[in-house]
Amino acid sequence: MIGAASRSGLARQAARAQQRSWSRWLIPVGGGLLSAVLIVIGTPHVAWYLRLLLALIAFLYISGQSAAYLWSSQPDQG
Repeated sequence: MIGAASRSGLARQAARAQQRSWSRWLIPVGGGLLSAVLIVIGTPHVAWYLRLLLALIAFLYISGQSAAYLWSSQPDQG
């Protein structure tokens, strides 16, 4: 009985950890996509290939910076 309860608790902890790892991607990817969309919308007078390049750079930079900030604050890193 005790072994089953501890396995059930471990399974719940693993499920919560997996859910946290997925939710940690939402802010960086969402911020990167938002910045890319705003660049494309805000620069209608620029050629499409330059807007695409700027949007890609913004997406990579914003999402990378937010991901680095969020993951650097994890207390369980060794």
